[in-house]
Amino acid sequence: MSDYPSIFNNVIGPIMRGPSSSHTAASVRIGLLGRMLLQDIPKRAIITFDPEGSLATTYRGQGSAMGLAGGLLEMQISDPDLINAEQICRERGIEILFRIEPLAGDHPNTYHIELTGTQGKKVQFVALSTGGGIIRLVELDGGIIEDDSSYVQSLYPIQPQGNRDLPFVTIAEMEQLLLEKGGRLSDYALSYESALGGVEEKIVADLAAEHLRVMREAVSGGLEGTSYQDRILPAQSHLIGEAENRKELIPSALINDVIASVSAVMETKSSMGVIVAAPTAGSCGTLPGALSAVAEKTGKTGEEMERAVLAAGLLGVFIAREGGFAAEEGGCQYECGAASGMTAAALVELMGGDGATALKAASMALQNTLGLICDPVADRVEVPCLGKNIMAALNAVAAANMALAGFAHVIPLGQVICAMKEVGAAMCHRFRCTCKGGLSITPAAQDIHAGLGGTA
Repeated sequence: MSDYPSIFNNVIGPIMRGPSSSHTAASVRIGLLGRMLLQDIPKRAIITFDPEGSLATTYRGQGSAMGLAGGLLEMQISDPDLINAEQICRERGIEILFRIEPLAGDHPNTYHIELTGTQGKKVQFVALSTGGGIIRLVELDGGIIEDDSSYVQSLYPIQPQGNRDLPFVTIAEMEQLLLEKGGRLSDYALSYESALGGVEEKIVADLAAEHLRVMREAVSGGLEGTSYQDRILPAQSHLIGEAENRKELIPSALINDVIASVSAVMETKSSMGVIVAAPTAGSCGTLPGALSAVAEKTGKTGEEMERAVLAAGLLGVFIAREGGFAAEEGGCQYECGAASGMTAAALVELMGGDGATALKAASMALQNTLGLICDPVADRVEVPCLGKNIMAALNAVAAANMALAGFAHVIPLGQVICAMKEVGAAMCHRFRCTCKGGLSITPAAQDIHAGLGGTA
């Protein structure tokens, strides 16, 4: 990752299919990277995962195997054939072997890959998935890579140009600008991303519009109904509206719409539909679910929603710079927690609040999610991920209203992010998306895993 995170490289996106951004999307990119490094059609791939990392237990259920195969076939992250990538590799005579063996290094999402091409050329490299689909190349043919930008930059929508007179970098600089000049978070997001990528602000605005379009389609598509064999939960987002119409629910139109919309996005994701990782696929329901429901209830325009997406993205830039988005590194506070803070800022923007108020809302939302663990059931990004996304969205609505009403946030945003990083570092690895603790190892979860054909 660049020293200066990008809204559309690191926070809002990628636009993708699959259950997990740090597994599926990142592995597609790692496969594409391998194909570029090999400069040949692969004949054989040997992928090794460390038994103490997260991938050893999740590479099947969370789509790493599928994604790597897709990348080696030069598929893109949103390719509809991604689900068939391993079968296509077999049909084309590309052998892919997975091994679980101790590796040097301690990153939980480490890919050690050896590729052999049809012309006999070989390449060996080590790549990391650092959350939200972001990858790093750290070793190539035995040599350490200090700067991987020349290898991976083409995989992202924004090409960072370094510190091109950025208007700000740290939260403290952002807060000082807001103190001196005021203004909305979305305006600062436009100027930051424009300067970082050396592009016009219109290009940044267009990216926001495109990502919002996919988010809204994920909501509507999920509500229309989805199906997919290899998942735990059935399509159920429609149940909220039906029960509400029968007057069987606690009256709260906005809350119920948020629940339905968040659920719809998660169902789109779990059926291999197209979603936006925001900031990850595991937390992809929070921002679009809350934003869609609130915008509909308040009559906000598409342009106002695009501005809210930009505000969320800028808030996420600060989290990316100080911490990250990989549950494997810091638990679900790095995914649903981060999404909740981003969504709180977005909702303040949507309601016309200024940037300072948006930062306060994000601070309160993040304070409420510190310590959130990641314990997926049966390797699928469904349970308890759905409930955590709904909780994160409703927490964001509450934090936004509290900030707009003038509640004291007490702890500045930067200090909250530092606390989140400290908590994540202290969290036992069993609770960081390894499926070795929490709900993942309950008897019910083990029964579900066995029923889905799991062996780990």
